[in-house]
Amino acid sequence: MGTIAETYARFAAGLRFGDLPVEVVHRAKVSVLDLVGVMLAGSDMPFPRAVRDYLSSLGGKHEATMTRTGGRKFPAPSAALANGICGHALDMDDGHRFGALHPGVPVIPAALAAAEAIGADGARLIAGIVTGYEVIIRISRGINPSHLSRGFHTTGTVGTFGAAASVGNIIGLDAGRMTHALGLAGLQSAGLLEILHDGAMAKPIHPGHACSAGILAAELARRDAQGPRTIFEGPKGFLRAMTDAADRDAMVAGLGSEWEILRTYIKLHAACRHIHPAIDCALNIRAAQNVKPSQIQKISVETYPVAVQFCGDTIHPDTVSAAKFSLPFSVAMAMYLGDAFTDKYSEENIRHSAIHELAGRVEVSTKKEWEQSYPRLRGAGMVVTLNDGRQYRHRIDLPHGEPEYPATQEEIQGKFMANASLVVPHNHARAIMDAVMNLEDVPPSRLMEML
Repeated sequence: MGTIAETYARFAAGLRFGDLPVEVVHRAKVSVLDLVGVMLAGSDMPFPRAVRDYLSSLGGKHEATMTRTGGRKFPAPSAALANGICGHALDMDDGHRFGALHPGVPVIPAALAAAEAIGADGARLIAGIVTGYEVIIRISRGINPSHLSRGFHTTGTVGTFGAAASVGNIIGLDAGRMTHALGLAGLQSAGLLEILHDGAMAKPIHPGHACSAGILAAELARRDAQGPRTIFEGPKGFLRAMTDAADRDAMVAGLGSEWEILRTYIKLHAACRHIHPAIDCALNIRAAQNVKPSQIQKISVETYPVAVQFCGDTIHPDTVSAAKFSLPFSVAMAMYLGDAFTDKYSEENIRHSAIHELAGRVEVSTKKEWEQSYPRLRGAGMVVTLNDGRQYRHRIDLPHGEPEYPATQEEIQGKFMANASLVVPHNHARAIMDAVMNLEDVPPSRLMEML
């Protein structure tokens, strides 16, 4: 079998568009559509703007398009870095609950930049994207939840491998060079979750860096640079350094025959995924019981420990980025405004005194049941107690958008149109959607021109 990297490399070097089942091709296009929408909307946030301004000032070789720079082209690593940061800024990109990461944002911007740089067609782009998803998710499944618990941001650390596999497939690396590309990618793995406690605005730098690092790794391997073939299982390798409990079987199980991209989720709220179950509970109670915020004495939320650790402490966030990681504030906002979409996480609402007042009445806790069922279940239970003593309860085991409770095509397209239309005209957003959903017949360079 060789090393783990060599196993991935044989798969990644050999996968072609014709090997993909119809449902996998469709899901890849849905994944691109979803990320492009959040990438467009995220491009207007302060951190992406700062990155884009800096990288634009550097200039360089005209290879790939950086979103919303007037059609200018830049070196592929720069374009991938900027677009990856834009794609994670809203915290609304897709995810995989058993991998505990966002697979699309380190893979798709890197793939788009690489495909545009070499003039690849849409079919090759799709194959490359699926390659990246299958590699990145399996690595993540094999190292979590230990990797996450130690403070690593999986989307950044494992993202370099997914990006390198995707780009390597697109530019045509053979299995030997692909192995070295994965080794070189692992040397660049980075991402610490301290970002959730301070400096949350910069969290998108993790997947952005992963996109850029993946391109660098694949291009250096194409030029015969050699990375460690034992990057995963070596005595000083990724597994020993970054996890206490590696499941090597999970890292390669079903590779090439079972498609993890089909097990990803779509986010319908613009907040950390760990908050979504509680938001869904709040919206259900609000709609079913016609509850008004002024009637509420307190809101009690029980959920799984990871959600409490990541999102339970901050009650009164003072930035949009921090609000997306505050379970009390997000629940209060959803109860007050009726949704938690992109436009609701605004500077105006962050300063909304009534929402903050209600957030102060949200109690967050966990119990053994949720701890034992995680990550098979990532849900929440909620009790809303009114001033007159009445109580309304709701519980969900999985938030909307999971493969067991999937978002409909109408919801996915509605999410894209709502996000994209924040920054481009409605008819232009519709044209982008049509291009993505026919991506096998649309040159990636054409799609990037539209962005």
